[in-house]
Amino acid sequence: MGFIRISELSKEYLGFSSPKNRILAGLSFGYLGIDTKFQALKDIHLSANPGDAIGIIGRNGAGKSTLLKILSGVIRAESGHMEVSGSIRALLELSVGFNPELSGEENVYYNGLVWGYKPNEIQEIMDSVFEFAGLSEFRKVPLKNYSSGMGMRLGFSLATAKRPDILIVDEALAVGDASFQQKCIRRFKDFLSKGSIVILVSHDLSLVSHFCNRVLLLERGKLLFDGEPKKAVENYMLLLADPENPDFSKTGSHSFGDYLENLEVYFSKDDNRSPDLLFVGSEISLCIEFVTKQKLDDLTVGFHIDDEKGVRVFGTNTFHLGKNPGNIGQGAKKKIRFGFPVNFAEGKYSLGVSLHRGENHIEGSYFWGESLHVFEVERVGVPKSVGLAYLPVRVKFD
Repeated sequence: MGFIRISELSKEYLGFSSPKNRILAGLSFGYLGIDTKFQALKDIHLSANPGDAIGIIGRNGAGKSTLLKILSGVIRAESGHMEVSGSIRALLELSVGFNPELSGEENVYYNGLVWGYKPNEIQEIMDSVFEFAGLSEFRKVPLKNYSSGMGMRLGFSLATAKRPDILIVDEALAVGDASFQQKCIRRFKDFLSKGSIVILVSHDLSLVSHFCNRVLLLERGKLLFDGEPKKAVENYMLLLADPENPDFSKTGSHSFGDYLENLEVYFSKDDNRSPDLLFVGSEISLCIEFVTKQKLDDLTVGFHIDDEKGVRVFGTNTFHLGKNPGNIGQGAKKKIRFGFPVNFAEGKYSLGVSLHRGENHIEGSYFWGESLHVFEVERVGVPKSVGLAYLPVRVKFD
């Protein structure tokens, strides 16, 4: 069984502002010429135990890949303490090291040795590697005749043929089609059930929310959040809305920021405010009322609904619907009403609201709020179904 213990971990990259300084650094063995520094990680704390599925999210340049490379031993940190126990398998660049002139079978053998497999182990897993990748008929074919997706599937299958104590994955689930991705997820879950630790970096927030039991949010090398996936994703969206001053306290609060004086979010049915209990298939209105504190240019109003795990069920805004309010003056009182059927499966959900310029809140956010309204959906008078969505299905026998 493996474990990870990290405390006060920091990593700094050094660089040069000009070719002249690079030459000077080389001639002086690094004592002169190095005049740029980039703090990739700063004071990171992390612990992981058998069975943990940990997601790492953040913007590009946040330090996610650097952290994975330190964990896998590719690079070293400048300071801090790290203790890692158990076998490690890192999926950082699938199919790297494959020789296009060699056959798939030959590549599996030679790369298997690089992965640390013994020759007799490679012979034992050879059939299962090609079977899992769905490439059994291509064993003798040169790799140069494989598509890029086929090569990545073969690399993934080889890397995960034996269960490691710690599996590190950097966007590797982008390989293959949907059915192969589901096979990958099942393999990860099998590893977790047997005591492995899986650390996953991905920009697919739905995947992270569904698969991981804990998520880390990194920004500019700092660990901003470590905890429940739903909360981590909400904080990430707040970070995208205001990268310079993310206020995680706004989640579910009544802090309206610099642009709004008041905000009300509620469901309505037949012009009456409905309770927090909705019914599958019923028609409902979502009302968003606000008063502006200052002028809002090119205003877009949107909402999104997440399930209790943080997986996004649905979201849209007035820009995509072609009904934008446009420019709104200071002190204006507005009410936006969205109407839709509650075609969700029964369960608990949370509602988020956004006011921003243009198509999305990254272009310029006036307000972004997560979990502003929590509600429950029950099934009454409709057939039982599974999944996130309810579809009114008709059956006809001819």
